[in-house]
Amino acid sequence: MGLIDKLLGCPLLEITRSYWAAKLNTGEWVSEARFVHDWRKGEKRRIDWMDDIVATGDCKRITELWLLCPPSGTSPFGNTARLPITRPGSAFQFKVATHDTAGIGGPGRRTQQAHIIGRVDNAEGDCTCFIWDPIQDGLLTPESKIYDTQTGHIRVDAEGRPIYVGKTNVNRFHSWRPSLAPIGQLALDRIGVSL
Repeated sequence: MGLIDKLLGCPLLEITRSYWAAKLNTGEWVSEARFVHDWRKGEKRRIDWMDDIVATGDCKRITELWLLCPPSGTSPFGNTARLPITRPGSAFQFKVATHDTAGIGGPGRRTQQAHIIGRVDNAEGDCTCFIWDPIQDGLLTPESKIYDTQTGHIRVDAEGRPIYVGKTNVNRFHSWRPSLAPIGQLALDRIGVSL
């Protein structure tokens, strides 16, 4: 059984959503795909970043952060992304979602727009990210360029340099597609980051 099968409990081909996984400095792997018993609620639940990584201080013990992505039209076998973490407290992950209402008083539906893993690279908050974007049907990398949908040209900053999807800043996290508003400043204490 390979690493991916151990982390997910199944092959990458069988998952229908993205999952994060982290290797700690003890050699232990922690994965969102695994379940733990929640003694407060008296039930099993998936491992949670805030409850099981940030609250325990394990966010400072991460040496590798992975994003495990399901098969898609652009990657029929699925994808994995790996970020080496060398500075304690620099790894993070979060999801972006929207909530669509099903009419007045309806329960609505939550739609995941993106799943992001990242590493803060300096004290200013610049970061390197991988983004699973189900709307764009694939994994976006630190080298993926952002294109202007109206002109088809690569978006550039004020100094004329290309803007990359996976190169942003935790204090002003940018958007990579027009249908998604800029994320802005991340709540660093909630995602386990210390600058």
